[in-house]
Amino acid sequence: MDEAELQTNRLRALAESSQMFAEASVDLPRLLALVARRFSELVGDAVNIRLIEGDALVPAATFHPDPTTNTYLREFHDATPLQVGEGISGQVLETGEPYFRPQLDLAQLKQHLAPRFHSIFDRLGITGMIVARLRARGTNLGYLSLFRISEDRPAYTVDDLRLVQDLADRAALAIDNGRLVDDLERRVGERTVALQAANRELEAFAYSVSHDLRAPLRAIVGYSSMLEEDHAAQLDDEGRRVLSVVRTSAQQMGTLIEHLLRLSRLGAGAIEPVEPLDMGALVTGVLAHVRANHPEVTLEAHVEALPPAVGNADLLRQVWVNLLDNAVKYSRLKKVAQVEVRGERMGGELRYTVTDHGAGFDPAYASKLFGVFQRLHHQHEFEGHGVGLALVQRIVGRHGGHVWAEGQVGRGATFGFALPERGHGHPVPAPR
Repeated sequence: MDEAELQTNRLRALAESSQMFAEASVDLPRLLALVARRFSELVGDAVNIRLIEGDALVPAATFHPDPTTNTYLREFHDATPLQVGEGISGQVLETGEPYFRPQLDLAQLKQHLAPRFHSIFDRLGITGMIVARLRARGTNLGYLSLFRISEDRPAYTVDDLRLVQDLADRAALAIDNGRLVDDLERRVGERTVALQAANRELEAFAYSVSHDLRAPLRAIVGYSSMLEEDHAAQLDDEGRRVLSVVRTSAQQMGTLIEHLLRLSRLGAGAIEPVEPLDMGALVTGVLAHVRANHPEVTLEAHVEALPPAVGNADLLRQVWVNLLDNAVKYSRLKKVAQVEVRGERMGGELRYTVTDHGAGFDPAYASKLFGVFQRLHHQHEFEGHGVGLALVQRIVGRHGGHVWAEGQVGRGATFGFALPERGHGHPVPAPR
């Protein structure tokens, strides 16, 4: 094989290896195993990789095509500690110069080796050795060593050394990237755990405060009712008006607290029970409830055939109650409140929408609609507490779905939610 062909093969091996290392860098253990195997395939025979952790060089991967030999290599290195700066590896890491011995004089080599490493050379009959530094972004990561064991293969050459050095540079960069990914995932995991803990504490606090507020509010409503019923004659018109404002405000606060309690109860735990649901039947029942709550509104509801879903009936009923009640509430200034309910399967999802032709909203503020206490209309125009849509988003999210809203001022709105399409008996996962 002439020099040009050797160079072509070398470049091809480097390109293929770089691609393989890059693809595996998101999984550090897999990457290290791949690097060891790739060096064995291209240069041979046995490969050992150690990475720096503190003051130690920790075994990271070994490879030899013979499983028995590979097991011995792994067990030997796992049981044999090595400090940074010690022996041949210390020299390589300090100087950056590879250790290249195509023909080993074992007797001479053992004079420079700690006694605990003598047995591996005797056991495997090592005849050649290359040790190269793994360094990326100006930092030493560790080293890799290659051992010629097979008597059927020629001794290491200078071309082998060049290939090892080039491959080591590419492997080191991939390993460093893999470590960065690992570190990022670890930090994200830690922050996720901390955020979940903070959310649980916040939800517990909200639940506690909301629960504790209900008792004094009941007293306010109860005593104001008694005052109105038993002592109305002793009040003038202004006094009765003020008393009515007090009672109405307390009742509204009670409703708001009840909504907040529902929202906080959705913060943790599995959604149970989960069952196949006839969404058409759910909507029919909710529409009857909405009609009863808005007797002053003439409602025309058109409900298309809705695909069945899998979920918690009580929670998804609350979704429909909030969406349909809003559709009617924001359409009540129309002579007839027209509401359309649609559903379809699309891209592995079950998508449901509620459309009205009422007040609508400015689409620039659509992202605010599902936040707690976020309202785009004044209280005197349309009553509400700004919790209902937040509850919808939380329930749908707990089912693994998502929500959206579209609208134009004075031209109505469409609110939709999507759920994953699941087979019977597929559980809705608990939050992570």
